[in-house]
Amino acid sequence: MAFKLVVLAALCVYVQAQSSSTTLAPTMAQKVNAVATKCKTELNSPPEAVALLGAKSLPTDEKQRCFLECVYKNLGIIKDNKFSPEGSKALAAQRFKGDELTKANKLVETCAKEAVVAAGNTEKCALGKSVRSCFVKNGEKIDFFPKA
Repeated sequence: MAFKLVVLAALCVYVQAQSSSTTLAPTMAQKVNAVATKCKTELNSPPEAVALLGAKSLPTDEKQRCFLECVYKNLGIIKDNKFSPEGSKALAAQRFKGDELTKANKLVETCAKEAVVAAGNTEKCALGKSVRSCFVKNGEKIDFFPKA
């Protein structure tokens, strides 16, 4: 009986320590949710734009493209109106470990080449669509799309 109480007490301390450390550093889902909420409010985005974050689909209109671009900028995936390999790898390092991180970094390297806006493209928020297209096309090998 005493042994069970010691194990139970140790488990309680462990759970408390885990929840305390989680409180200090927001999870990736919490970060994405906060950014999504900010962008939704700033851009008055419709619910279907927000739903794109957890889906493997492409934006179909300007509001969706601009919402994604806003999220990507706020997460560091886009910087100075270009895809940011550095920001993307830093974000990947927060979410993935080991083999999954290696796969995510390969995805980032691929998107650094593919996620560009063609010269003369006048479509508003085209970079948001371009980044998303690369993620959808090349992100199948890892659980890349967090739920917002």
